[in-house]
Order: sequence, then C-alpha cells, then structure tokens
Amino acid sequence: MTAAVRPPPEARDEALSWRSRLQDLWQTLGLVWRASPRHSLIYALTTLLGSALPAANLYVGKLLLDEIAQAAQGRVTYQALLALLGVQVALGVLGSLLSTVGTASQQLLGDSLQHSVSRRILDKSSELSVEAFENAETYDRLQQAYREVGSRPLGVATQLVGLAGAAVTLASVGALMARLGFWVLPLVILASVPGVIVSNRFGVEGYRMLRRQTHDARVQNYLGSLLTSDTLVKEVRLFGFEPYLLRRWREYYLGFRVQLEALVRRRAGWGFLAALSSALLIALASALILRRAAAGEISVGDFSVFVLGIAQVQNTVSGLLNGVSGIYQNLLYMRNLFSFLELPTRDLDAGEPWSGPIETIEFRAVGFRYPLTDRDVLRGVSFTVRRGEALALVGENGAGKTTLVKLLTMLFEPSSGTILLNGQDAARFSPRSVQREMSIIFQDFGQYQMSARENVALAEVTRLDDRPGVQGAVDRAGAAFVDDLPGGLEAPLGRLFTGGRQLSGGQWQRLALARLYFRRASVLVFDEPTAALDARAESETIQALREETRDRITLLISHRFSTVRLADTIVVLEGGVIVESGSHAELIAQRGKYAALYDLQAKGYLAEPPAPVSRPRVQDEP
Repeated sequence: MTAAVRPPPEARDEALSWRSRLQDLWQTLGLVWRASPRHSLIYALTTLLGSALPAANLYVGKLLLDEIAQAAQGRVTYQALLALLGVQVALGVLGSLLSTVGTASQQLLGDSLQHSVSRRILDKSSELSVEAFENAETYDRLQQAYREVGSRPLGVATQLVGLAGAAVTLASVGALMARLGFWVLPLVILASVPGVIVSNRFGVEGYRMLRRQTHDARVQNYLGSLLTSDTLVKEVRLFGFEPYLLRRWREYYLGFRVQLEALVRRRAGWGFLAALSSALLIALASALILRRAAAGEISVGDFSVFVLGIAQVQNTVSGLLNGVSGIYQNLLYMRNLFSFLELPTRDLDAGEPWSGPIETIEFRAVGFRYPLTDRDVLRGVSFTVRRGEALALVGENGAGKTTLVKLLTMLFEPSSGTILLNGQDAARFSPRSVQREMSIIFQDFGQYQMSARENVALAEVTRLDDRPGVQGAVDRAGAAFVDDLPGGLEAPLGRLFTGGRQLSGGQWQRLALARLYFRRASVLVFDEPTAALDARAESETIQALREETRDRITLLISHRFSTVRLADTIVVLEGGVIVESGSHAELIAQRGKYAALYDLQAKGYLAEPPAPVSRPRVQDEP
C-alpha cells in the first residue's frame, strides 16, 4: 500500500490560517446581524440594487448619444430624446434614493454595532478573573479590542456587501464593454491589479507594525497621562521631572516615526510603479479602440461607453480587489477582538449557593502561584479564625499579605491546599454567594467619581436608596464631613465631572470604611484601614473597629502596630510562609520577627528628638 502524501507544514499552516479567517468572518457577520437585522438587510439590498445602476446609466447614455448623432441628420424626434433623458433622470433619482437610504441604514447599523460590541467587551471584562487584570498581556488585548470596536466589524460587513455589489457592477458594465473588442475589458481589468496588490501588501505591513507597537504605544500613553494627571501634577512639578517624561515620550514617538517613514517611502515607490503600469495598459486599450473608431466600426455612443467605462471598471475592480484585501486586513484586526473575547473566564456564580453567616475560616496548607510563573507567592499557609475573633497579618512588603486576602475573599483560587468555610470546602460554593458575606476596605480603595451616597451604597447595590443605612455607615466610619458638603449625601465627588468636590486622602478612606460598614457581612477585612488618617482619626477608627468586630470574623492588615494589637491572633508572613503566630503578648515574649518589627516602630515614638545643631553666634556689628 502506498503511503499517503502529507502536505508540508507550511501548507497545513496556510490552510489552518484560511480556515481561521473564515471562522472569524462568520463570527463577524454574526456580530453585525445580531446588532440590527433590519438595518443589515436594508443596507445590503440598497447596495446591491444600486450596483446595477452604473451599467444602466452607461447604456442609456450611449443610446442618447447615438440618437443625438442621428438627430443631426433629421432621423430622430425631440420627443424621443426627451424620453431617453427622462429615463436617465429617473435612474439618477433612484440612485440618490438608494444611496440616501443605504447611508442612513449604515450609520444606524454602525451605532448599534458599536454599542453591541462595546457591551460584549465590558461583559467579558466583568467575567475575567482578577489574575487576568494583573497581566500586562491582558491589557494589551483589551486595548486592541477597544481600538477595533468602532470601524472593523462594520468594515467587514460593508466590504462583503460591496464585493457582491462590485460583482454585479463589473458583470453588467463588462457586458457592455465586451462588445467593443475582445481585449479591451481584460486590459482595463488588468490595469487595476497593480495598485490593489500594493495596497494589500502595505495594508498588512501596517497592521503588523501596529501590533508590534502596541506595548510601546501603551507606555507612551502612560507617560502622557503622567503629564496631564490632576493627582500627579503636584509631584511632577515639585520634583521637576517633566523634561524627563517628555524626553521619554518623544523617544517612543521617534521610534514609531522611523518605522512609519520606512513604510511610507516603500509604499510610495511601489505605488508609483503600479500607477505607471496601469497607465500603460489603459493606453494600450485606448489604442485598440481608436483603431476601430478610425475604421468606422463603433459609434459615438460606443466610444462613450469605453471612455466612461474605463473609470467605472477600474473603480469597480479596485473596489473588488481592495474589498478582498480589506476584508482580510479587517479580519486580522477582528482577531484581536475575538482573542480577547476568547480569554478564559471565571464564572463567579458557578457552584452551590452559600447561605448564612460565616462562623469559621480555616486555611490548610494553602499555596498560590500566578499563572505562567514559577515562583510561589504563598506556601503551606495554615491558620483558623472564628466568629468574634480578629486575625492580623503582619509582614514586610511583598510577604504575601494582599494575596492571602484575595484568596480569603475568593478573588483568587488557591494553587494548592484547601480553604474551609464552616468546615466545608470553599471551592464547592459560588464565589459570588460567599463574597456577599464579606466586606472589605483595600489599601488601594476606590475613589468613585459619583455622589457620596453612591460611594457608600455601592457595597450593596440592591440598597442604593437606603439613605438611613448609608447615613448610619457614614456615622460609624466617622465621615461627618459628608454632612457639610453642598448637597450632603448627594454631593458629587471628585474632579472628573463638573461640580464635583475633591476630598482629601483621609476623607476618601473614611468613605471607603463607610462602604465596608454598609454591607451586612459576617466577615470584615481591613487592608491598611488607617493609612491615610491622622492620629486623632486613627484613634477614632480603631475604637470603631473594636465595636464593629465583636460578633464577626475580622482580618486586619496593617503596618501600624497600634491597629495590629487589636487582633486576638497575629500571623507573621515572610516570603509567603508563616514564620510566627500568636497574640501580641506571646509574640513580644518570643523576641522574634514580630518583636523586632514592633521595637523598630516603637523607637520612632520613644526616642528622644535629636539635639539641635549648635551654630557659632555671630556678634552684631557696631
């Protein structure tokens, strides 16, 4: 038996590429159709009907010129000429009507499509895991997807409809021109090919250049944002590093410019050669027609069909071939969108629903490693905390405290080990239902450019209109300043929108605490809850914490030992591993890592202030 001959890898890759492109084309058309079936259908029909009009206009124009030539010899009446003119005017009116309806449908379809695709991107973003947002590649894909929202899907659909329309136009106009000679139409069509080849080649190169520049462009945009940020302008001005930022921003621009100039020069050179070859082919076709005209073999109307048909056929062929290359290029960009939409998601509602308060949380040998990395952020972490108890996490930056909180709140899934809630494996339950029993203030808490009421009530959106509940949370957080704002709870906050009131860092943190208190949760997590507060506010907040945490599970992360001392159990993390555990008194007695950190901070409060530097006294001059 003869072994089957397998195609080479390049051929298989090419076949796979084309299969992928066809799948992307089908998905894109599905996006367009679902966005607005009515406008999609109207646009397609008006375009196809309008595509038959150029040939009709050419033919009526030919008849009119032939009739005028005969009218000079008295063979045609004025009424016959008016009838042909009426037909030509009617065709023009019909063309305008079809164009108007088609353009309106295209605009409405584009708006519906942009909304539909934007919604899909936002829905996808809400389904991604938290780890995905800590990956730079995800941001690149997100930016690329958003960049293609406006024009690419609609471009694929309009170009595909345009291909069908161009085929109708070419077939009908070509039939008229074919009567003028066998070689005329092929030469005119061939004259359109070089320009399309050049356009397609450099269109693909332009796409590849943009893909290569995605990361650098994001860095350049970030540098620009540093120079225009309202929150960073003070530091930028004070340290005076605007020239450094501008220099780096310009370096990226110059790098882009070098690539662009090389692309433009090559495209211009090849474009000129394409235009020259097209002109020579059209000249050859014209010479053939003129020879027949000199021999009296074609009429004046026939010659008009050739003259007007050249531009029509060239435009149609260029549109046809550019449509093919345009669809290919747009599908390359659409792949950016689809690759983002195909990112793996985490269904926060998957699993059994959790109900009731959380009484105990137990970590059993829990470890965590970020995807695509080989370093464990946490290893073998074990502890238990019960209702009515407070657990504090202590450690230097990078020890794994925030990662542990993300695991506890089910934002992350452990790479190893088990997290138990009331003695049951947390993995059994849907993250969303468990998170409803948890409330948190993060170190990098949100500052939402909304009203003060919304800033608090976002913790439980089903109670957005619960003004007494919001006011109670504000009072417990010590955010009395809200009552003094113009409009009180309805006062808009932040500088982003007109009329917004900017708050200090401490005021924003108090609102974040109010947001934590507003949710009726059995687990409270405080990640540096007093970092932005002054000494008096910190003392008031710590006192409030004692009141709020008596009948709940509380987790504290803080570098301030005045806050940490509240905890029943203190866990000391170093390099992702628990190195010490116990109460404040027990850990101080052990004279280990915790005691060293505590003594280091205490020295700053207990040490005598340095003596002033003595300077020689200068006697007054007489």
